[in-house]
Amino acid sequence: MGTIEKRGKNSWRIGTQVQTENGWEWVRDTIHFPGSMTEAKQRKEAEKALARLIVDVEEGRAKPTSAKSYTVAAFAEYWMEQHVKPNLAANTYKNYRHFLDARILPMLGNVPLKKLTPTMLTEWVNQVRESPRRTTALPDEKLAHPRRPSQEARRAKAKPKDAPLSPRTVRHYYDTMDAMLDKAVQWDILRKNPMEKVDRPAAKKARVHYLTEERAVELLRCLHDEPNMCYRAAVLLALLCGLRLGEVGALRLSDVDWEHCTIDIGHALKYTPETGNFEGDPKTEAGERLISLPAGMMAVLHETRAYQEDAAATVGDVWVGEGWIVHAWNGAQLHHDTPSKWFRRFADAHGFEGVRFHDLRHTHATILLANNIDAVAVATRMGHADASVTLRIYAHALRRRDEDAAQAAQGLLDRAQLGEELGDKKE
Repeated sequence: MGTIEKRGKNSWRIGTQVQTENGWEWVRDTIHFPGSMTEAKQRKEAEKALARLIVDVEEGRAKPTSAKSYTVAAFAEYWMEQHVKPNLAANTYKNYRHFLDARILPMLGNVPLKKLTPTMLTEWVNQVRESPRRTTALPDEKLAHPRRPSQEARRAKAKPKDAPLSPRTVRHYYDTMDAMLDKAVQWDILRKNPMEKVDRPAAKKARVHYLTEERAVELLRCLHDEPNMCYRAAVLLALLCGLRLGEVGALRLSDVDWEHCTIDIGHALKYTPETGNFEGDPKTEAGERLISLPAGMMAVLHETRAYQEDAAATVGDVWVGEGWIVHAWNGAQLHHDTPSKWFRRFADAHGFEGVRFHDLRHTHATILLANNIDAVAVATRMGHADASVTLRIYAHALRRRDEDAAQAAQGLLDRAQLGEELGDKKE
């Protein structure tokens, strides 16, 4: 006797019960299938896997879940391999890996999972909160080239190495542990998640940085003389279209509808140390979108296409391009972060110190909302699933609209005052 449950898009859980000294207990396993396999085929394969599991239980090769004694470290590896890696994005895997290796496993790794208590976890959260931040910057003696003055200036302004972690980072650690223990409950390894009784660290909402319309115009004027059309196109796709860095890096000229002046956003360039560059889906399902391009953006894309043709003819057989809008000198796809790093140098050199590539996307949404573009239209353009998300992130952009509302209200007073003056003249 066994059970088969569909747990996710291509994930199934199989299970059977075995009698032990503690009564009847479950032996379960979760299996994953490729997305190309039909659901009917997946179920048939799950049935075969269940039959094998029942045989393994009868012959003593499979044990009840409760018989497994995990430490935090052992379960973390099991969770990463059985759940995070097959089901979540590679960047999510990378982030969880960092939080585990930095402050979860060193502090709690040897603790048996079932020995975790709310008080122990509360103390751990406080330890994380008080632990000093770590830098990934190489020391001067290990650098291949000396740091530029702008880089030195940013390092001087950065928080000291022994400063505590930010509240948002502490919350990330909490959320990682909470997600891992939730899965232990789902898999019947824990009866309850002890993190439920640990207060989630408070963290202020991250402040959105953006350029005013006047500053955006200044930036466009500075960009006009940039000879590298690829970088110019990258900046304009973020500023005029609201694209993310990864979305820009994955775009090809073939994604442009030259007749209808639209561009199809269907992929994003991503990076992890283990995989290097790779193309994946946009950040959310709503990130797959078709957006309209202004005439000026189309003109730049036409120039980019001609620039690419000239570059290909110049380097000849060395050209390896596949039509990337943003590419290296030989047409190869750039590293995920290269346009962002180039823009930081460009911004610093033209009086826009501290402005990041992602701030261009924020600027795009802010300007649209401030100019009374409907929030739903802005959300669609930005790749947000819900307009409420857009309004929550860019609430500051509504300030000018509120000022316009005040002016409209003042108009009523002005008209009323005019009415009084006309009445006085009649008398």
